[in-house]
Amino acid sequence: MPERINDWGLAADTGQCRTCGSTQAQRHFWPEVYAGSGQCLRRCGYCAAVYLAPGFSEAGLSHFYAGPYRRLFPAEVPWNSTERFFAWRGDREIAQQRLSLIAPKLREGAYLFEMGSGFGAFLGQAASLRADLHLGASEPDKNQREALLGLATVEFVDNFTSLEPASIDAVVAFHVLEHLLDPRGFLEAAAHKLRPDGYLWIEVPDLMSDWRTRLFVHPAHLSYFCADNLKRLAEAAGLSVTHCGPHPLSTLTGTLWLEARRPNRLVKAPLQPALDACVKEIDEWINRVGWSNKDRLKALLKRQALNLLGAGLVGEFQRWRQYRSRRAQDTRR
Repeated sequence: MPERINDWGLAADTGQCRTCGSTQAQRHFWPEVYAGSGQCLRRCGYCAAVYLAPGFSEAGLSHFYAGPYRRLFPAEVPWNSTERFFAWRGDREIAQQRLSLIAPKLREGAYLFEMGSGFGAFLGQAASLRADLHLGASEPDKNQREALLGLATVEFVDNFTSLEPASIDAVVAFHVLEHLLDPRGFLEAAAHKLRPDGYLWIEVPDLMSDWRTRLFVHPAHLSYFCADNLKRLAEAAGLSVTHCGPHPLSTLTGTLWLEARRPNRLVKAPLQPALDACVKEIDEWINRVGWSNKDRLKALLKRQALNLLGAGLVGEFQRWRQYRSRRAQDTRR
């Protein structure tokens, strides 16, 4: 694992909020401890965004995903048997569940675009369920992005902003927003690319979910959202929010689900400040999270396991545990 700040490609710390650019009452909590990146968890006093600072430069972020990411998060990287890799992760099953919420709201022949399509499970299932859909996506991992597409025909683009304005019927981004250098910019771009009455669906980890350790915070997630903050960001982009809160699927607890539509007349608005009560609630929530000897030992053991066993075997064990936990939940339901 990299240990020096220069190894991470971090940008200069301007003291500005990643989401709104404000320097107002930026509160520092504690250093990022999952990987020791040299970043600190920070909360904006204006918009209540929570984020890691300093952030990555664009080149630094690309380097991070090409190298350190694969070692820090081995459960996300195929190893040995790709068939077992995807079976244990459950990508197709989750994609089917997401489609149960989304597909009924898509018109015949709709253009559905996925930002950060990953292995392609959602688009592959969408093509199987709705052959009428026109599918597009942006996914930088060109080696893996077609792994689960099946027979789906997908128009990949390198830059989402290159698409024509008002040309898309629906945009989805599942666990992508928290990885972006400019999450507000993406929401504004999505609103601009949607046709009138087009839909946007977003999934992000819920800052206010039941996380009990500082290991919840790590350099792959640049920003952390609560429902109030996410809703105000979407509204500032000119979108009409129809739902923003806990995910309706029980299999995705700890996740926020945003559903928004573009009105006929798109008008961007200033980002509204967070209420003092919201800022206070976030501060109290983060302050409750300690860093115990048990947490330190867990982080140390993981680093030792990676060094002794290698990322492949550690990732395989993590996927097996996730698979077992998911099956246990299915049994209880």
